[in-house]
Amino acid sequence: MKRNKPEATLIYPVFIPMQGCPMHCIYCDQYQITGEAEQDGADVAGAREFLLRNKGRKRQVAFYGGSFTALSQKHRERLIQPLWEALDGHCSLRISTHPLYIDEGILRWCKDWWINTIELGIQDFSDEVLAAVGRGYGFQDAKQAALMVKEHGFELGIQLMPGLPGWTMESIRHNHTAVRAIKPHLLRIYPCIVIKGTPLERMWQEGRYQALELEEALAQSADWQQLCDQEGIRLIKLGIPSNLAPSEITAGPWHPAFGQLVQAELLVRSLQRQYSPGSTILLDKNSWNLIVAHKGFYHKILMNRMPGCILVRQ
Repeated sequence: MKRNKPEATLIYPVFIPMQGCPMHCIYCDQYQITGEAEQDGADVAGAREFLLRNKGRKRQVAFYGGSFTALSQKHRERLIQPLWEALDGHCSLRISTHPLYIDEGILRWCKDWWINTIELGIQDFSDEVLAAVGRGYGFQDAKQAALMVKEHGFELGIQLMPGLPGWTMESIRHNHTAVRAIKPHLLRIYPCIVIKGTPLERMWQEGRYQALELEEALAQSADWQQLCDQEGIRLIKLGIPSNLAPSEITAGPWHPAFGQLVQAELLVRSLQRQYSPGSTILLDKNSWNLIVAHKGFYHKILMNRMPGCILVRQ
């Protein structure tokens, strides 16, 4: 007997770029925001229409981009109030915010205002990396905020940025350990890219910062995918945020099919476990396409890691 799959949740994004963010992180240009009030109105109106149009289905309005709980209470309620009459038992709200703007009072307010999912832009759990980029908190602050969100019954999401200034193999291991211990429900991985007009761009231009190479970013992202699979964490994003245009990027591991390349990395790792160098490897259509796509990006990598292999498409 076939089991029915759980109904997928429809998500409507409302972008509030950097509104409420109190920090001046070196990788971010928070001054590219224009028409703040008008944008709020347009996005929230669209969200209300989305909720009404899909009445009876599981749906969620997600406020992305800024530090939602750092906004004044009046501003937060102004964003949510137009949705009020459209909310029902099938609806919830999602917010993204800064770890320093989580406390008991804020979480009580979130419960009262239909918020179910809270994503924390932690970026890194290493004290050294956090200090280098100007996040304004340390590992213990980030961990405490994350655990508090979970303890209050919210769905917890964590956003991380591999490749920030000061990262080391030790800091990567520390991040893995922290995520395993906290066990968020959701994880987003945004490998650090250099955005035009940021202090990080100046550091890169002056040779004081080296951006991740694409292959390294893919390897680190694949490690995160494997960790999430082991721990039962949903990895919901790999790559750059969807509201960032490629034209804004100066350097870093950007690729239009980043997620697909991560799947190719995982496939190559699987083949390395199954075959020895020089083997004939049989690939089904999907696996073949992953290896040869994007001008054979991962075909070259596979041949470097497993010299002499012969690939045969089944």
